[in-house]
Amino acid sequence: MSGNEPPSVQEEKGTPWRLIVFGALAVYAVLIVLLNRKQVDVSFVFFSAEISLLVLILLCVGIGFAAGYLFEGFRARRKS
Repeated sequence: MSGNEPPSVQEEKGTPWRLIVFGALAVYAVLIVLLNRKQVDVSFVFFSAEISLLVLILLCVGIGFAAGYLFEGFRARRKS
């Protein structure tokens, strides 16, 4: 039934770059997890906690994205 396939479906030839990039990113993610397992003390103004360094990094990245999203909303309102 290979003759019934649409012409848009083509078999890719050569180096599978997407697979290589995905594999490299997966290895990088595993290394980040393994190298940031250390427990650290963090003061959250009203309380303290001992959390993984990786969790702290992800928390800071999340706060940064949220602040950027809110700042963009303020800029959009100011322009209009």
